[in-house]
Amino acid sequence: LAMEIRLAAGIEILAGLAAEVRALTRTLVEQGVGAEQLTLFVSVLNDRISQRAIEIVRKRHDLERIRWCWLAFGSEGRFEQTFSSDQDNGLLFETHDGAPPAAARARLLPFGREVNEALDACGYPLCKGNVMASNPECCLTQGEWMARFADWIDHGAPEDLLNASIYFDFRPLAGDATLTQSM
Repeated sequence: LAMEIRLAAGIEILAGLAAEVRALTRTLVEQGVGAEQLTLFVSVLNDRISQRAIEIVRKRHDLERIRWCWLAFGSEGRFEQTFSSDQDNGLLFETHDGAPPAAARARLLPFGREVNEALDACGYPLCKGNVMASNPECCLTQGEWMARFADWIDHGAPEDLLNASIYFDFRPLAGDATLTQSM
């Protein structure tokens, strides 16, 4: 199944493979596989589907001169996805030659939107809280992400704690993972 995902030529094929992952997951639940093993298994296969969707969509977008990294948040960031998990993702980016972040963000947001829609077509619902790469608040430079994190830590209001529980459990999923090292 992992090989088929890696070789999938289009989103329609990925959607069929994602359905197979969900069916396999149901079978494993029925067989009594432990929760920790099951969520890790589901997360790894979901990662492969997401990574392939990102690769497919990336070919249709001009992201030259932008270093970017697709981030997985929340349950996906913790490797705790189930077969009914929604999307929690974002983009971290860096521009070259001192280009303004707004210009890069304007190019990244349509890419994020198309990937989010592709994942939705694969059975990973759009996040009702809009924690997705297509949201300008989730498509930030490292400095912008760090400022948001610091603000949540400094204030600690209930919404800040909710955000921390989603965003602090992150990991790089595609693109330039080195951008996350100092975060």
